[in-house]
Amino acid sequence: MRSRDRVRTLRGTYEFPARAGGDPVNTGRRELILDDGRINIGYRIIAFRIWNADATGENDAFSSQAHLSMSLDITSALSDASDNREIAWAAYNTGTGYGIDQFHLVDPDHIVVRDLNLIFPSVANSNVSRVNYYVLMEEYDITDQEAIISIIKEESQDVDN
Repeated sequence: MRSRDRVRTLRGTYEFPARAGGDPVNTGRRELILDDGRINIGYRIIAFRIWNADATGENDAFSSQAHLSMSLDITSALSDASDNREIAWAAYNTGTGYGIDQFHLVDPDHIVVRDLNLIFPSVANSNVSRVNYYVLMEEYDITDQEAIISIIKEESQDVDN
């Protein structure tokens, strides 16, 4: 694996419908990278962040969880570190006071070869309806063997044991 000395950012805003306090939490997903057929180009995630885009005051309670996944079929589940398809996690919570709690973690042992998806399994929003996201990644040239291992990991097969 050889770095191409290129850094790429993916950023944007995801919009959710407004919800009342008793309504179920929102969920969502967005495809960030689609398979382009070039299996010898891969991306290592360096940073992943989310934050609210609409809060205007101290009463704008907001709580969100998100993760980056190689698969779209896990949208309703909460983040699960035992799932090889999940490679980064983030959470953001403003509560109803002035404090902001943030969490972010990236597994550096994964190379994205085919698809990368942004999954929001849980967004509890009142006045906030939009969530910003930011993904920073490095581009790599990878061998056929490294590509095969990465694709097996994307399919959630255990290659370490």
